[in-house]
Amino acid sequence: MADYKGPLNYIDVASRIVEFRAKYPEGSLQQVTMEFLSDFGGKDWVVYTAAAYRTPDDERPGIGTAWEPVPGPTRFTKDSEVQNAETAAWGRAMVAVLAVDTKKGIASHEEVRNRQVEVRDFLKEAAASQSVSDLRQIYNDARQANASKDVLAQITALADGLSEH
Repeated sequence: MADYKGPLNYIDVASRIVEFRAKYPEGSLQQVTMEFLSDFGGKDWVVYTAAAYRTPDDERPGIGTAWEPVPGPTRFTKDSEVQNAETAAWGRAMVAVLAVDTKKGIASHEEVRNRQVEVRDFLKEAAASQSVSDLRQIYNDARQANASKDVLAQITALADGLSEH
C-alpha cells in the first residue's frame, strides 16, 4: 500500500503552515517574486516564488515556486490564480527547508480499508448544494483530496446550473 496517494496521507498547505509556525514561531513566509508569463505553451501563467524563513535572520530559507494558468481553467480557479500559486509556493518552500512534510506516515492496508467508508462523497454533497459558494468549497475540497477530473467536472457542471446570488 506504499503507493497510496489519497486523502489519508496528504497534508494540505494550511496544516503545513500550522506545523511550520509551531516549529518556528519567529519564522515567516515571504514573496520572493511574482511574474506573469505570456504565451508559454499556448497559455498565460502567473509564476510565484516564496521563501520560508525559519528565523528572521535565516541565511538559507526554503524556496518554492508554483505557477497557475491565467485565466484559471475552471470557475473555481478563475480570478484566484495568484492566491492559488502563492499558497502552492508557500507549501513548497516549507517542504524545501525540511520544516514540514507533504504527507503523513504511510497508512497500513487495514487503515486504508477502514477509512474508505469515511471518504467524502463529493458528488452527493454537490448535488445537495444550493449555492455556488458551497459548490466552490466542495470543489476545492475535492481537488485537494485528489478527486478525479470527472468528479471535478461534474461539480463544475452543477455550479454552471446555478446562478451567483
